[in-house]
Amino acid sequence: MHYKFVANTLRINRISGTAILLSTAASQSIVTVLATTNTAAQPISDNHSVTMQTVLCRHCDLVQEITTLQAGEEACCSRCNHTLDARHVQPILRPVLYAATALFMLLLANLFPFVSMFVAGDRHQMSFFDTSSVLFQQHHQWLALLIWLLIQAIPAFCMMAIIYLKLGMLYKLPFRVWVARVLYMLKPWSMVDIFLMGLIISFVKLVADAEISLGASFWAFCIFCLLHLRVFQVIDQRELWSKISPAPSLSLNTTVGMGGLEQGLKLCQVCTGMVLLQHKNCTRCHSTVYPRQRGSIQNTIALLVAAIILYIPANLLPIMITVSFGDRIESTIISGLIIMWQDGAYPVAIIILIASVIVPVAKILVLLWLCYLTRISKAGRQRYSTQVYRVVDWIGRWSMVDVLVVAIMAALVRFDLLMTVYPGVGVIVFAAVVILTMLAALSFDPRLLWDARPVYEGKASDR
Repeated sequence: MHYKFVANTLRINRISGTAILLSTAASQSIVTVLATTNTAAQPISDNHSVTMQTVLCRHCDLVQEITTLQAGEEACCSRCNHTLDARHVQPILRPVLYAATALFMLLLANLFPFVSMFVAGDRHQMSFFDTSSVLFQQHHQWLALLIWLLIQAIPAFCMMAIIYLKLGMLYKLPFRVWVARVLYMLKPWSMVDIFLMGLIISFVKLVADAEISLGASFWAFCIFCLLHLRVFQVIDQRELWSKISPAPSLSLNTTVGMGGLEQGLKLCQVCTGMVLLQHKNCTRCHSTVYPRQRGSIQNTIALLVAAIILYIPANLLPIMITVSFGDRIESTIISGLIIMWQDGAYPVAIIILIASVIVPVAKILVLLWLCYLTRISKAGRQRYSTQVYRVVDWIGRWSMVDVLVVAIMAALVRFDLLMTVYPGVGVIVFAAVVILTMLAALSFDPRLLWDARPVYEGKASDR
């Protein structure tokens, strides 16, 4: 068999593991499709009718064409490997069932005992809602509100929004555009998975000195966490918006393999629709569309500088205060690490070291480096830099685990004079650092790494 490959090759993956390679020529016609399966690959005839759609990559601004995907397939950018589109099996039923079950599990997590702790014959029981209500009672209202939003309000809204949007595909419900906009705006701030990691760390810290009993609500929360993650795995932003409203119509011909900005196109970051450069608003989601994020570099650097300034007191001020028999012990991030290491809790100490020290510092340095790269000659580093940005954007939110650990300890360790844990002022400052670095990553526009470079002329093997 002979296969003919040309430039600007798009990669289409089977979500289940099988891969398909789709080649498109600059003339916007399909040349060859190669399916990698357990059997021998079979080429598709050149006269086979295939519907193509033009897409614009949100990470590198490359105009590309993809076929109409089948269930279980996803298309990746040929230049930066960003996922352009995906189709899932049973795109309405599965997300609705997962999200509805997740909401039911969240309800159960709030109805029954979550965790019980036994120390010296004394027993204290904690509910899931105590992680925020106890902080409110201890006059840490802003921290209590933050914790409640991150682990209850935002995750619950996301699940309800997905149910509403998916059912809206069948019944044409109102306000779908607004709900979808808010959903993807809040998605990075849903941190139930990080809270679960914080629970594990807290249990490891306490198990040597106390007996921990897990209630029914804990297991309900674990199921909620898994379903919450699974829901976002079976929905795709482009596919979701395509069912809400038609994409903006274009009145010009596009050239595959060139940047969108070069052709008078810009991408709506909200609904992934392509908009003409002279148009101010997206006709699908009604949001204002800019060729690049306004003040991206300036805003990113300003947020990073603020994070650097706050990171110093965040490490010097106490993040947790333990009162035992009248003695007051203040722990900073570093002192807590040292104590856990001396107590032999090496895995927990390493996790806290990575999440609370290495990740924030690395994220700040990497984002500053990426801002610098937008101002110098590209020299072929765009693809690597974009991949680094995606990693930093994903991993930065995990620094919030230390804040959640303090909230869990304050809610669980409440034995009056015997031992009681209170959050220190350092936890609020450190939470501000994590939020600022997350906002900095969201403010950075990775397309700036690809601007002002020659027209892409990659080979089929350059993927």
